[in-house]
Amino acid sequence: MAVDFTEKAKRYQAIDEIIASGRKLKWKQIISELRDKYNIKTSRTSFFRDIAELQEKYAAPIDTDFETNGYFYTDPKYRLPRFYTDENAAKAAKLIKTLMDFVKGNPLYKEAQEVFESLSIENHDLTLENIRINKKPENDRIIFVGAPNNEISAETWRLIDKALQKNLVIVFDYQSLTDSTPHKRRVQPWQLIFDNGNWNLHALDVVKNARRRYTLSEMKNLELTDEIFTLPKNYDFRKMTIGSFGCMCFDSYLDYKIHLHGYAARYSKKRIWGEEQKISEDK
Repeated sequence: MAVDFTEKAKRYQAIDEIIASGRKLKWKQIISELRDKYNIKTSRTSFFRDIAELQEKYAAPIDTDFETNGYFYTDPKYRLPRFYTDENAAKAAKLIKTLMDFVKGNPLYKEAQEVFESLSIENHDLTLENIRINKKPENDRIIFVGAPNNEISAETWRLIDKALQKNLVIVFDYQSLTDSTPHKRRVQPWQLIFDNGNWNLHALDVVKNARRRYTLSEMKNLELTDEIFTLPKNYDFRKMTIGSFGCMCFDSYLDYKIHLHGYAARYSKKRIWGEEQKISEDK
């Protein structure tokens, strides 16, 4: 079931504000105020349905006063969670969904999805795949694209996630660009890096005692070991590398002078390639 955030969310928020005011208005008065103050038209049947859903889905402590039949919160401090109640916020929600699609499959994706849905209206029915923000074409005028990335198996994600959580040494077969055949690697997994559409593992090669980065999609026959390692304080890739280009790095700065022309020159001068870069036009 696709969900349209705007109409029901605005109605719920308005009902919440009216009841939270403590004026104990009757249902007819609330419907009138919805129309006059909030420009929201609703029927008696829809209003009672909304009250029932607010009580059941959001545990709203709504009751009616015995003498006046007016609505009030039995817990005066109760307020509904913040919803995506306008079109701009709804567009933002869709952009968040698009960004999250970049990291789909990562163990953190599920946690992020749960947080996202807990902030959204209709959290019993909503999934990120079912989000629909009105039917206006401009909602799809902002998109995010990246370099193609290879599929990473669920088992690889599961093992990497467990290894990171428990600081376990892992072993796997891996063929680097300079290898003619795959070789067995034994590493301490330090950090996952998402770079230009691909997931990389920043790790310590135990045998060579050297820092390395491995592309997750190229790791084969991955296994956990029982060996526990101590994560170094300076494990963060961003802090322990001097010169870097994406997730490629070196232990010291190397100076290069590159001459570009045509499209490559126009493209490159608008990008940040390194902290020390200097771009100048030919004289």
